[in-house]
Amino acid sequence: MLDNGKAKINNTAGNYTVSIPSKKSWFALVFGTVWMFGWYMGFSTATNLSGTNDTGIDTFIAVWLVMWCFGGLFVVSMLLWGFFGKETIEFRSQNVLLSKTVFGIGIKKTLVKHEVKNFRFEKINESIFGGSKWAVWGVGPGKVKFDYGFKTYSFGLALDDAEANYLSDELNKKCSNTNYSS
Repeated sequence: MLDNGKAKINNTAGNYTVSIPSKKSWFALVFGTVWMFGWYMGFSTATNLSGTNDTGIDTFIAVWLVMWCFGGLFVVSMLLWGFFGKETIEFRSQNVLLSKTVFGIGIKKTLVKHEVKNFRFEKINESIFGGSKWAVWGVGPGKVKFDYGFKTYSFGLALDDAEANYLSDELNKKCSNTNYSS
């Protein structure tokens, strides 16, 4: 493996693990961080306005605060994924573990190894205009795809095209090979 890629490969006895950090869109991460300061100002202003009147808390402000909190949670989760997210695919003797996590919390799938097939590279249009709208946040379909039964999984949005293509070939070799010592 070339050592200038984003993927980190750990090949030990019985395990073959590929870890890929989340895609970093520095514009989105800086914008989202600055946006959170504005979010906080709006939140603190609205909570000061939510004083009680004769009928209790103003219904509009209460609904607005709930929706505002959902928006804030969404941006915080996107920022956490952007700064600290990690995708991992790990080949074990009988299973393949696929995970997308932040600090170990996230989506984890255990797949039966002999049903994981056909790793391939697929070019992703990452532009804001005409591409994946979520790619700017570092989420969406990845560049390395594979089949599991009648489903298709993907990972590796952060990879450069050449690295994703190389990794697809390597994973096809590892998937068909039960000896991970090579």
